[in-house]
Amino acid sequence: MLETVALIASTAGNLFLSLLVITKNRRNISYWFFSALTLSLAIWPVVNYLSIHSHTNQLLYIRIVMLFVCFMNLSFFCLAAAFPRQRVRFQPWQVGVIIYGLAAALLMLTPYVFTGVVIGPDGLPSPTPGPGIIFFMLDLVGVAGSGFYLLVRHRRRVQGLERSQLGVIIFASAFLYIFSVSFNFIVPIGLHVVSAVSFGPIFTVFFAGCMAYAIVRQRLFDIRRVVARSVSYILLLIFLAVVYAVGAQALGRLLLGNLAQESQDTMVFNAILAIILALTFQPLRHFFEYITDSIFYRNRYVSQVVLSEFSSILVRENDLGTLVKSSLKTICGGLSISHGQLYILDKGRVYLVEHYGALPKRMIVAPQLEHLSKSIIVADELDGGETKTLLEDHDLRFSAMLRTRDEVVGYLLLGDKLSGEIYSNQDIEVLGIMAKELAVAISNAKAYTEIQAFAQTLQERVNHATGRLRVANRHLKELDQAKDEFLSLASHQLRTPLTTIKGYLSMIIEGDAGKLNKLQREFAQYALDGSDRMVRLITDLLDVSRMSAGRFIIQPNTADINEIVASEVKQLQSHAEAKGITLSLVAPPAPLPPVTLDENKTRQVIMNFIDNAIYYTEKGSVTVILSIKGGNFRVEVRDTGMGVPADAQKHLFSKFFRANNAQKSRPDGTGLGLFLAKRVIEDQGGTVIFSSTEGKGSIFGFEMPLVKPTIKTKPKVRA
Repeated sequence: MLETVALIASTAGNLFLSLLVITKNRRNISYWFFSALTLSLAIWPVVNYLSIHSHTNQLLYIRIVMLFVCFMNLSFFCLAAAFPRQRVRFQPWQVGVIIYGLAAALLMLTPYVFTGVVIGPDGLPSPTPGPGIIFFMLDLVGVAGSGFYLLVRHRRRVQGLERSQLGVIIFASAFLYIFSVSFNFIVPIGLHVVSAVSFGPIFTVFFAGCMAYAIVRQRLFDIRRVVARSVSYILLLIFLAVVYAVGAQALGRLLLGNLAQESQDTMVFNAILAIILALTFQPLRHFFEYITDSIFYRNRYVSQVVLSEFSSILVRENDLGTLVKSSLKTICGGLSISHGQLYILDKGRVYLVEHYGALPKRMIVAPQLEHLSKSIIVADELDGGETKTLLEDHDLRFSAMLRTRDEVVGYLLLGDKLSGEIYSNQDIEVLGIMAKELAVAISNAKAYTEIQAFAQTLQERVNHATGRLRVANRHLKELDQAKDEFLSLASHQLRTPLTTIKGYLSMIIEGDAGKLNKLQREFAQYALDGSDRMVRLITDLLDVSRMSAGRFIIQPNTADINEIVASEVKQLQSHAEAKGITLSLVAPPAPLPPVTLDENKTRQVIMNFIDNAIYYTEKGSVTVILSIKGGNFRVEVRDTGMGVPADAQKHLFSKFFRANNAQKSRPDGTGLGLFLAKRVIEDQGGTVIFSSTEGKGSIFGFEMPLVKPTIKTKPKVRA
């Protein structure tokens, strides 16, 4: 009975491992060699059983047993040479070992190894060794021994998890070879105790158990998830087979009794049983998955779900402190880690430290972080050394350097998993992705914090500068108000003596002081004209002062625009003749109807346009045109003078502005005439007309409604 159980367990266990490993990664040569080894271990017990209990071809089965032993040796050697690489290039001596192993395996099928079989008193076969048995011993010692040599040498060169995996492989293989060789060859051949051969499969069960332990606890071949799912389904199938088989028989006898043999009742019963099977399959499957997960994955999680939640935090948070705290909490909570720390660096110095879980007894200081120079470090994969001692002294099991393309921005340090397990490949892969994303997010958050600080500093400076500007603006307003008050006072004070001067000059010209000769009259007229210009200048200054004070008022009344224009042209006729310029008026065919406007201010505008045209025209003519256009009347003053430069035209109606050519021609101008003219016209609902070409003349004028005007809020200059 024990022999049968050992045979089934050995064959099933090793065949199961062989299929799982090869289906996991067919591109890795190490997986192929391990699969070949376990497949040989699965077939060897079956052939070994047949060599003992078969009544025919016993010698053939014994030779096949020897063949599979040689294949086991060869597979073991190749696995030792390749583990854990995906590809391997055998050295010349290793190629020689492989060739010898293949030759020895083929030699096992010839009569040179075992020449015959002798059946003992107990009915068990005892093989008769031949001269070729020495080649088998050389194969066992040379090929298998070389495999152990390679494994031991490789284990000395590696550290951490891979060293532990190699330790399990060496221990399990040594146990298998020592006891298998003892019970299958030394005892039967040397001591002639053939019954000891029956115990051989037991040691292959131990080997399969050790490999299963390495797969589950040490991530050997990274097939733990496959093992967990497979064990789950095997348990489910065994449960269903036993429970439903026993249940079917018991229920059949209970419900059907002697009628159980009737086909119709049997069909109904099987249909009911199938329905029960279908309804309970999924709950049972989940139950067994839960059982296996509690063994293989005590704290299982879905990588994509954890990464998605982690990424959402990185996208949502801009504040560095909140980002670091939320990220560390998600990492430790999602992967069931007891505690962790995040060290944030700025120019190589610790800038911020965040904790999760219980604080460790000792904290890592900045100089010690330099020892964690690798991207990812797992303490359980290290075999001693300063780095492992550093991590263990601070209750840490995992370290990830947070590095961007330009700098190291921090370190992620994690403690033990709550399950007590070591960090799995899934954990390391997920944490590696998180570390890369977190490094970029921390760099962006630091930049955002710097921008915020800069913006705050800039805002403070702007507020300070704005305050100074407000003070300066207030002072300017005070100065402007003082200037307006001065202009108003000065203008009022100047008008009184000018009125006296104009009065006496008029009396002199009219002969009240005696008859004047031609030259005296001419000089007196010049003085009177100068006084008039002075009066107009004072009037302009007063108007500007009133505008600034908000006291500039339009007083519309009914007026005759025909008479206003004609009288202004007539009044300036002598001034034009004195310069040798033709001044003419082009009136409409029929007089315009009365209009509503401020007569005095409008006269001042018309006089200003005509006077400027005469003054800035050296030769040629000045033409004043009165016309009607639609519902508006238009007054235009056209001259053939110097014109206005193109770059000065947009500033022409500004206060105190004068073009360069005008300043040279008339240095005593103020730049107030056009400014006031524009304001007077627009305040009456009109539009200023202006166009000019430097060197060819200008057109100044305005257009106003014939009916009572509506004041415009945004007057425009029409060219």
